[in-house]
Amino acid sequence: MRNGFATKGTVDRTMFDAEWSRIALLLSMAEAYRTGHNLGEKFSAEFQETSQAVTEARKTGAWSSLKELVSESFLQSFVHLDLDILALALASDARPSFAPRIQSLQPQIPDPHPSLALLQELLMLDDGHEVASLYDRLEPVAPLCSSGLIKITGKGAYQKITTAPMVARVLLGRATDLSPPPGAHLVTGESNWDDLVLPDSSIASLKEYASWIRYRDSVIHDWQTRPIGGPLALFCGPSGSGKSFAAKVIASHLSETSGEHWSLYTLDLGRIMSKYVGETEQNLNALLDALDGRQAILQIDEADGLLGKRGEVTDARDRYANLEVSHMLSRFEHHAGPVILTTNLRSNIDAAFLRRFQQIVDFPAPDAEAREKLWERLLPKNAPRSPEVHTGAIASAVRLSGGAIHNAAFFASILARADGDAISGRHIARSVWAELNKDNRQVRHSELGPLAAYLEETA
Repeated sequence: MRNGFATKGTVDRTMFDAEWSRIALLLSMAEAYRTGHNLGEKFSAEFQETSQAVTEARKTGAWSSLKELVSESFLQSFVHLDLDILALALASDARPSFAPRIQSLQPQIPDPHPSLALLQELLMLDDGHEVASLYDRLEPVAPLCSSGLIKITGKGAYQKITTAPMVARVLLGRATDLSPPPGAHLVTGESNWDDLVLPDSSIASLKEYASWIRYRDSVIHDWQTRPIGGPLALFCGPSGSGKSFAAKVIASHLSETSGEHWSLYTLDLGRIMSKYVGETEQNLNALLDALDGRQAILQIDEADGLLGKRGEVTDARDRYANLEVSHMLSRFEHHAGPVILTTNLRSNIDAAFLRRFQQIVDFPAPDAEAREKLWERLLPKNAPRSPEVHTGAIASAVRLSGGAIHNAAFFASILARADGDAISGRHIARSVWAELNKDNRQVRHSELGPLAAYLEETA
């Protein structure tokens, strides 16, 4: 553990080699039994030797890194059967070549994780007492399940046993699900705190939120405090004030300070929201389950549309809409990973959500000084610039948001490049005029201040 993070360098990647060798032999025995294949004279000695190596590794603390997820007393309550179950549930993630072998042994289940039936077969639990022990160790109150290390889904003998995503990260030192989470897009690019143009109070709140993410797990596990979900943050401010950009800065900061890459994903509402009853909740659950155990931040823009205020119930649709919002409220609160919601209208967020946010950060519209900094940073550094382009005068004359300044600076660069000329007042005036006209209102030339003199009559 370093700076609150479990780092890849702390994991001995050969620690469980004996476990996986034993599982390979267990699979070979099951395959041979079903096909009538003879395993040969040396197999028994090899199996005994491997089993002994597993026993010795467990005695010397091969599984002790689980203390990052459960308490020492909890870990002491595990018996060998618990570790057998955990190893088999993790096997196809630890050694992908096991996946088709496990699935071929249970064709009734389209999944490479073992079922109850296969666990009994592989662990050679024959009499009634041994089978009862298997069920006892998989009860909801038993250590494996109550600690959240494994999940059991399905029904009957074909109930499937899988490990929680964090188990693989802690024990194997890596994530096992490489596919992008469903319903989200990866945001690329790096940024730093110096790129943000915000009041000091907002910057301080953002750094505090980064500390929430960085030290949450270590406070829970090292100091044994009561667990809390998230951290959940709400970024409030007008459009273009830097809310989405701030999320990218936080992800870059965490990657730099932790030594591990932190990903930033943005929610695709079109792939989450559904008109069919229950599908929105299912889609959201699938997304958050896929993010569990990853070094990833989920960003949800225009969150007031997703988590709006609950209203008075007048018909079945109102009742379902309120249930949907309540489900999302609970699901975000219990997700053990950072979630950032952004909104232009804080007042539209249901009040029940506000107390559940660990951080609420305000993003005010930039003042003249901030606008000047934005113009200076967003006009290309290597682009030639005419002497009449004074960013201070432009910032004082025209009140644009940070996002609008970004658009205007880029458009001015395009216009200058097309003319084969330096960025001039004419290019700035044309790009600013284009931004102002996006408001769908009558815009007067006088609103451009000194830039109005450069505005072409055809604008």
